[in-house]
Amino acid sequence: MNYKLLLDTAVTAGELMLENGAETYRVEDTMHRMLSLSRLQTAEVFVTMTGFVATLDDPSIHSLTVVRRITDRGTNLDMIDRLNTISRRLCTGELELEEAFRQVRELKRRPWRPQAFLISTPVVTAAFALTYGGTLPEAFVSALTGLVTAVCLYACRRLRIQAFFGTLLSAAAASMLAAGLFRMFPGFGSLDAVVIASIMPLVPGVAITNAVFDTLHGDYLSGTARMLEAFVTAAAVAMGIGIGLGVS
Repeated sequence: MNYKLLLDTAVTAGELMLENGAETYRVEDTMHRMLSLSRLQTAEVFVTMTGFVATLDDPSIHSLTVVRRITDRGTNLDMIDRLNTISRRLCTGELELEEAFRQVRELKRRPWRPQAFLISTPVVTAAFALTYGGTLPEAFVSALTGLVTAVCLYACRRLRIQAFFGTLLSAAAASMLAAGLFRMFPGFGSLDAVVIASIMPLVPGVAITNAVFDTLHGDYLSGTARMLEAFVTAAAVAMGIGIGLGVS
């Protein structure tokens, strides 16, 4: 077996999973199962929220160790599902190592499409407004503020602005637009419903869920770090709303 190729496949898969919001225990389990296919004496993985170490060692080979730091994190459950499928098929023998590596590399090269994000966010915010008992005018305003939120997030990502300030600016822009529209057209309905719907894409629900999962699986370091990340994100959202409503 090509141990270097196996390690590269596991490392690339783990890197993509962490970047797209997978739980720490899931990343560690997936990488360990893939590396265990080598049947070497040592196949170990240590994963945290911001990086991981993977190693293969045996008296018959030179030790292979890779360290990766993760600086960009988001949420893409489809990517995680695809990587899980590749890992399962590789471990069950349905997929050759070379083909698994090719598929993982193809996922890594897949460009991030901002169009889908810019289109889906207004739809989601409008749906949340209706879910909270809002009217069609409130859903329309929520769609507009959701579009502003998506554009701000995308711009901050392109400009490599730190996530805290990107979230704060997005929440401030959305709340300012909502307050301005309600001041110009007071008959639209409830400002509170629109603001709540507008910030839902910013709420760190996945981070909180992953923090609980990691903690329950014994990854206390990652669980604490994710909980702190969720708290910082929530604080940025709250500060952004306060600034936006205060300025408007």
